[in-house]
Amino acid sequence: MPNSNSDGSRTARSRPTIRDVAAAAGVSKSLVSLAFKEPQRVSERRRELILRSAQSLGYQPNFLARSLAADGSPFVGILVVNLHNPIFAEIADAVRSELDARGEYGLITSATIANDRSPTEPYGRIDSRVIAMLQDLRPKALIVVGTVIEHEALSSGIPTVYASAAPSPGSGYSSVRMDDVSGIALVLDHLQGLGHAQIAFTGGQGSAVAKSRETAYIEAMRSRGLVPRVQSAGFSEHDGYTAAQQLLRSSTPPTAIVSVNDISAIGVLAAADEAGVRVPDQLAIVGFDNISLSGLERISLTSVDPQNQLIGRLSAQAVFDILADPEAPRRENLITPSLVVRRSTVAKPSSGSTSPSG
Repeated sequence: MPNSNSDGSRTARSRPTIRDVAAAAGVSKSLVSLAFKEPQRVSERRRELILRSAQSLGYQPNFLARSLAADGSPFVGILVVNLHNPIFAEIADAVRSELDARGEYGLITSATIANDRSPTEPYGRIDSRVIAMLQDLRPKALIVVGTVIEHEALSSGIPTVYASAAPSPGSGYSSVRMDDVSGIALVLDHLQGLGHAQIAFTGGQGSAVAKSRETAYIEAMRSRGLVPRVQSAGFSEHDGYTAAQQLLRSSTPPTAIVSVNDISAIGVLAAADEAGVRVPDQLAIVGFDNISLSGLERISLTSVDPQNQLIGRLSAQAVFDILADPEAPRRENLITPSLVVRRSTVAKPSSGSTSPSG
């Protein structure tokens, strides 16, 4: 009967180690380590012997472990807070591409456990185990993509940049996001140009960005001599649907609704369809983020484009700036958006981005 403790069985059950390679090559463990870390310091004969032994055992050096033992982690962490919104995947991909162009590694993970049905945690909660993992891996820096409800759960001591989100006041973190004031101005100029005056806003719940867009809407409406009308809501499709239902069932329904993001605006479209309200003839609808779904023929949602690719690239650049000068003051980079006009506000399809006009 074969010995269950044979080398073949051991290899099948676990990864070979540097100690196994040293034993097979008949050299010290430190020489094997040196052969992989600084091969030029090992004679050609011994180096070839070690490499052949490693290959026969199927050994691969642990890149991350070697890096941590030397100069610290070789990667920049990309923490995508919300996996349900396509905008964050687009930004994270742009971040990783920019890091790669500069010879850096980007490790993407998520730390949010979704809990949409809980009224106390509508956006989920941060998984402390993921944060602990990031702390243990000691990334060079961390780029947080999206809104974080539990700011205090984030890892401290790691240079951090927020992408498409606003950090807590006084946190000392840099951020790159859309200029909400400019975005709201584009929307209201467009809707006013189409003759709308009864313009409602759905949103405001859940984050600094949501509140920023609500505040920008209220101030812009008042500056135009219009009466603001806010239906408090979150970011989800269900939130937009519920808020729109309340607005459309009122005695004085609005003729236009601006949603805090595209996902909730899709919920507004569904509520209008259910109520038999024709879009855009009886109700114009505008969202924020210009996600790919908004451009689908069936949806055709007018949306504020925050320049997601640019946000991703500049967030990566902000990390490089911090690493180059850790003492430099942190800054907020506000990106000027554009407006993409589609059938949810204009009956005929638009060719693409427009300046704020009818």
